Amino acid sequence: MNTNNYQKSITVGNTPSEVYAAITEHIRDWWSDDISGAAAQKGDQYNIAFNGTKKTFEVTEAIPNERIVWLCQKAYIDMASLNKRDEWVGTRIIWSITVDERGTALTMLHEGLNKSVECYDVCEPAWGYFIASLQAFLTTGTGTPFHKQEGDLEWEDKK
Repeated sequence: MNTNNYQKSITVGNTPSEVYAAITEHIRDWWSDDISGAAAQKGDQYNIAFNGTKKTFEVTEAIPNERIVWLCQKAYIDMASLNKRDEWVGTRIIWSITVDERGTALTMLHEGLNKSVECYDVCEPAWGYFIASLQAFLTTGTGTPFHKQEGDLEWEDKK
């Protein structure tokens, strides 16, 4: 594991199956409600958007209640300050679930997101926010996902 990549861990009182379900079936409840497709099984694909920022992921590994891996296949980061707006393409988001005496630990490693990529200073605090949203969803049932604005173009319109 490259420790230079973005990584964040949380521990919750939920069961591993509840944590796994949050990552595979409830993305809209903690990350963005502008999502289409599926993220529950190996080979599933989904599109997710945050206004003009849009990404497509494929599930490349899915071990129920233990691990899920998303490979970013397409990305457009809608920030005028970025020279390279598709930096996430080829990066992997690896979710690992373990149990210890404190509860269920969830570790997210974004392989390829490190200080050498142009968007790091924006993506790092955004991940912090959304991991906190995921933790809130798991502990209270309510996260703080991005909400699609009325009038936003659909993913297919913006490609």
